[in-house]
Amino acid sequence: MKILIVAGLPDFIPDETFDKYIGVDRGSLFLVEKGIQLTLAIGDFDSVSKTELDKISVSTDKLIKLPAEKDLTDLEAALDFILKDFPDAELTIAGALGGRLDHLLTNAYLATRPKYQSLAPKIYLVDRQNLVTYLLPGQHLLKRIPTYKYIGFVQVDTKDSLAIVGAKYPLKAEDNFSLIYASNEFISEQMQVSFESGVVIVIYSGDLRKK
Repeated sequence: MKILIVAGLPDFIPDETFDKYIGVDRGSLFLVEKGIQLTLAIGDFDSVSKTELDKISVSTDKLIKLPAEKDLTDLEAALDFILKDFPDAELTIAGALGGRLDHLLTNAYLATRPKYQSLAPKIYLVDRQNLVTYLLPGQHLLKRIPTYKYIGFVQVDTKDSLAIVGAKYPLKAEDNFSLIYASNEFISEQMQVSFESGVVIVIYSGDLRKK
């Protein structure tokens, strides 16, 4: 099952069909205005008017209105719903990488939390310039995606165990010196990445795509 989650106002959504659509706060209105029936609309909806919220409520199977002051973000609440109802789904999240820097970092690191690590390998964050994916410990073959020229890696609790083989800039685990490795490139159709613990955030990036 493939689910599209739209948080806020995305600058890009994939041109493909999904099995279910979930709107997070104003992202719900974005989807509804495209004529899409939602499985879930969730958030405190402080960024929409009452008229807009009424419009959302008649175009969603379920509406969850959260308090403005809470201990989790609207996107976290959406992931909690998915953990319970659709734990095996593949998740594409649009609208989570723009706007405020604190929101961007929170969203980018969300899948590294133990609570969401079962979802992590199936989460994809997208915008016009980036595709963010997540790896759990082990050996992985990453495939080149022509849309993206560069690939970067962010280590989270890997204990410097990341190794990269078959890339323009290979890395041996014993030479690991940084938490972040940016602007690497494929030299063939795939590269091999391995690490022993934690999570690795993989960032494919390229030139801006047209809206």
